[in-house]
Amino acid sequence: MAAAEVTRRRDDATGATRILICDDAPDHRALVRAVLAEVPGVEIVGEAADGDTCLTAIALTDPDVLVLDLHMPRSDGYKVLASLSDLLTPPRVLVLSSTRDDGARARVTAAGAEFLPKGASPDELAAAVRRLAAG
Repeated sequence: MAAAEVTRRRDDATGATRILICDDAPDHRALVRAVLAEVPGVEIVGEAADGDTCLTAIALTDPDVLVLDLHMPRSDGYKVLASLSDLLTPPRVLVLSSTRDDGARARVTAAGAEFLPKGASPDELAAAVRRLAAG
């Protein structure tokens, strides 16, 4: 899937959880996509390599869950998180980041997102997405 490739929102009779992946590292996007493709009831609706493209993809795809990196070019993950408050139905957010800064984690949590460090196991990633999908 290309970095800005998206699937437009539609009525989905399958009830699949719609996932958007926003991360500037192509290898990491591919890893997340591969892990989540194995999770029953999950549909990857798009990917973005920077914050601005991520915001556009959110508007186009209306995802249920956003998997978001904090450190991306153009608009970073913090700006994406702040912009979500403007949406009528914002996605639930899983921040997947390599940062080890406790302040960053607190900021993510204060914004209503869940934090998972990059390098977490595939099972941890899948479980976090399932938790967020459940509401």
